[in-house]
Amino acid sequence: MKKYFRMAALLALAAIALPTVAQQSKPLSYSNYLPPTHASNRYALEPLFKTVEQETKGSLKINLHPGGAMVGGKGTISAIRDGLVDGGFIVSLYHQNEIPLNTALSDLAFLVENPLVAMGAVNETVLLGCPECLQEYRKYKTIYMGTYATTPYLMMCKKPVQTLADLKGLKMRAAGTVYGRWASRLGGVPVNITNAEAYEAIERGQLDCMIGSLSWLQTLSLWDLTRNVIDLPMGAYLGGALVAFNESSWKSVKESDRATFVKNLPGAMARLAVGYVKDDHDVEEQAKAKGVTIRKPDQALTNLLASYRQDEIRNAIEAAKKRGVRNPEVAVNAFVKNLSKWEAIVARTGNDPVKFEQALRDEIYSKVKF
Repeated sequence: MKKYFRMAALLALAAIALPTVAQQSKPLSYSNYLPPTHASNRYALEPLFKTVEQETKGSLKINLHPGGAMVGGKGTISAIRDGLVDGGFIVSLYHQNEIPLNTALSDLAFLVENPLVAMGAVNETVLLGCPECLQEYRKYKTIYMGTYATTPYLMMCKKPVQTLADLKGLKMRAAGTVYGRWASRLGGVPVNITNAEAYEAIERGQLDCMIGSLSWLQTLSLWDLTRNVIDLPMGAYLGGALVAFNESSWKSVKESDRATFVKNLPGAMARLAVGYVKDDHDVEEQAKAKGVTIRKPDQALTNLLASYRQDEIRNAIEAAKKRGVRNPEVAVNAFVKNLSKWEAIVARTGNDPVKFEQALRDEIYSKVKF
């Protein structure tokens, strides 16, 4: 009889424990201040989180909160550190003093011509060749897993623009010191706000122009207000951390689920890089149908950009030192070297997302343990 009661008690305890086991991994919260329509959400984060949830049979669920629903772009790194969110998109240009060495890589924006090349180069640099870059995130209790680069930035304005003289005195959205410096060199007035705030700023007359990817005409609805574009690639944003988690939150995920997430990460990154390129091509045709005029720049503007680009490596190094970084040359030179390496890789993969995913896996993610 005693044996019976003892067995019954054990079964009862097991019955109580079962729901606990099933619910031990609560959903993680992930913040991206960019709108739901942005490429980073559509091509990377949404499908990545959905696939991981399916493959782990719901054991790892990550709830994406786009559009700054939980925290804005400028508050993301502190929100991750403090556990207000489990993960999020950290934009280096909004956290120049918190992650100054990583910002130095973002400061090389004018070297970027192809988002696939830049994505491969920056992730290889940070994950495999720059322990100091990773340490900057660890100070904020954050695990860096990867980032991306946009397509080349163009100038998009309310009024017709084509020449250097047309741009003089115009208020330009130019995030960070790199584009702020460039806006000033153009004779414009730099305004450092997030791209998510740009539509309202243009509507209110606080901005005349946006320096950004052509696809933003659609994803940020800018073509309602900016119907004039100068077709002159002006570098691109890269760096920061699109995929980053609070250390404690990541460690709370069981090892097999973490492995599933990492397995699917290169595919998400590849889809984003290729998707961004596709969006630019698609939006260009749609923009013309909506009355957007895309003009070639005059020669003076083209010459100015060519001469300006030559000094960007030196400028990035000097800016990093002013932020207190010791020997930023090591990371900067590694990135420049990796740009050449990934130019050769992307020459082989082209814009094939499967081939590019495999390259990311072989060259980077197979060599990293998170």
